[in-house]
Order: sequence, then structure tokens, then C-alpha cells
Amino acid sequence: MLANTQAQAQSADEFFHGAANAFINADMQNALETVDRGLSQYPNNDNLSQLKRLIEEEKEKQQQQQQNQQQSSEQQEEENQDQEEQEQEQTSEQEEQEQKEASKQNEEDANNQPEDIEEGEDLIPNEISKEDADKILKALAQKEKDLLKEFKKPKSKANTTHDKDW
Repeated sequence: MLANTQAQAQSADEFFHGAANAFINADMQNALETVDRGLSQYPNNDNLSQLKRLIEEEKEKQQQQQQNQQQSSEQQEEENQDQEEQEQEQTSEQEEQEQKEASKQNEEDANNQPEDIEEGEDLIPNEISKEDADKILKALAQKEKDLLKEFKKPKSKANTTHDKDW
């Protein structure tokens, strides 16, 4: 009963200050309830009426921001999905292109290989002259001799001995 008489004993300013504090602390629901209780007792109070309009405007702004954030996140999700689909399409197109190129290369390789070569038939592209073959063989023989000489050289003892230098 005492609380009931205190609630009735609150002045319009007390309702206003309580609602304003709730509004400042971003407790819109509590602020709106406090303003509504104050307006039920003081319906002609301009401060309470203005505060109620302000609270309702703020609630609308918050709702609008939430809707915008939700739409933004949905748009971002759609863009991500579109991008993933495009990447998948590009990957599959690239794989198809690689497969086509590989099959073309295989066909070309198969076409370039002679099927039944007769013994007397000469292959012109792979043919080298006898002089060139002799030069290549002589160069290989010389490299081999040089390598053998290098291996037969005695290794210096400076590399093999590890004297203490302290």
C-alpha cells in the first residue's frame, strides 16, 4: 500500500527524470513504460509528451538500423554466394579447358607418332648428319676423359687434416 501511495505521490518531474535516465542508458522499454505511467497521471505534461515522442523516434531509428543491418548482411551473403558460384564456374571452365588442351595434345602426339615404320623408311626430322654425330661423340668422349682426370687427381692434405688452431 505504501508503494502504491508513493507511485501516486510521484510528481511529473520524477517520472520525467526516471524515464530520461532509462533513455540515456538505452533502456528504451523501461523509459517508455515510465513515461506512459507519468502521462497516465499527468496527461497534459509537455515534458513527458516530448520525451515520449523522442523515445518513440529513437525506437524507430533502432528498428530501422536493425533492418538495414539485416538487409546489409543478407546482401553480403548473396554477394558471397554469387562470388563462390562464379569462382566454381571459372574453376570448372578452366578444368574443361585444360582437359580439352590435354586431349588435343594427346591427339597431336598420336598423330605425330608413325604407326608402322618400315625398315627402309627414313625419318627426316630426327635425322642428323654423320659429321654432326661424330662431333657429338668426340665432345662426350672428351668430357668423360676430363672427369676421369679430375677424379684421379690426388686430393690435397690441407682439406683432409684438421689441426687445432688454438
